Amino acid sequence: MHWTPKKDIEIVRPMGPAIGYFKMPVEIVEFLNNSMSSMIKNGKAQDVSDALVGKVKEELLFDDAILEYMGTNLSKFFSEYSAFTEDEENFGEKPKTLADSVIIKRGWFVRQFENEYNPLHFHIGSDYSCVGYLSLPKKIEEEWKTDDIDHYPANGHINFTYGQSSKGINQSIMVRPKIGDFYLFPAPLQHAVYPFKTKGERRSFSMNLSFTKK
Repeated sequence: MHWTPKKDIEIVRPMGPAIGYFKMPVEIVEFLNNSMSSMIKNGKAQDVSDALVGKVKEELLFDDAILEYMGTNLSKFFSEYSAFTEDEENFGEKPKTLADSVIIKRGWFVRQFENEYNPLHFHIGSDYSCVGYLSLPKKIEEEWKTDDIDHYPANGHINFTYGQSSKGINQSIMVRPKIGDFYLFPAPLQHAVYPFKTKGERRSFSMNLSFTKK
């Protein structure tokens, strides 16, 4: 099953766990891209790829300034997601916004290039995780047009899986990334990223976080 969000903010339960979608403003995307470039230029980039499962070129740790910026600029969406998942009486309706503080424990940039991938995995040490997209190879759309001819397009996609597949039960959801897309989900939800063939960088970021009631 493929999912393409239709609104700037959506929260759905395609398989059980709630997956939240938020369309990041251009300002956030630019801030993150500029921050990563600055870290590399100034020799302050800390590559943590050896400690993570991704089979990718680099995974660069967020500094405190980036963590603070993201907590501030995504707090409203985090609160709406929390309300949807925790206020079961409002399930299926527009949830009330709950006041939560957000603790972002760690964040990092993921620099994926052609033929690289991220195997099936989940995150530990937090309640929730996320992925946001900052850059794509210039000609990736051409590859996707060819991939769409196949019965199961997957190149460069992220795949979320939960439970076992059965008649009437959806066990997997596939998402094609777009710049500015941001997805939030429970940390135990397994996910994988498939390789692509187009030369260039598929740049994303991930964070581990928890919500605390005020």
